[in-house]
Amino acid sequence: MSSSAVEPSLLPPADEAMVRSHGDELRALAARYGISELRFASPGRLVGHVADDRDALDTAAFEIAARALLGAEIGLYSDRVLDKPHVSPDLITAQPV
Repeated sequence: MSSSAVEPSLLPPADEAMVRSHGDELRALAARYGISELRFASPGRLVGHVADDRDALDTAAFEIAARALLGAEIGLYSDRVLDKPHVSPDLITAQPV
């Protein structure tokens, strides 16, 4: 029997009201993982600046901690993707948390 390497989340995506109501906590949490300039893009999606000395493991650790805090699905996109072709418009127009 095979299974997917990535299990779909059973949590609902974090909406804007939820993210904003935990804004101080999320910014503090992000700072622990070298993430700054946190912005809300759309339900379940944040954009942030990941420090040059941090990597994907820091991003993943932040996502896990943020999910635990919110009780909702949340993903972080590095602001480095904003210059890529065909980037999702919600990432470009993300608003500060």
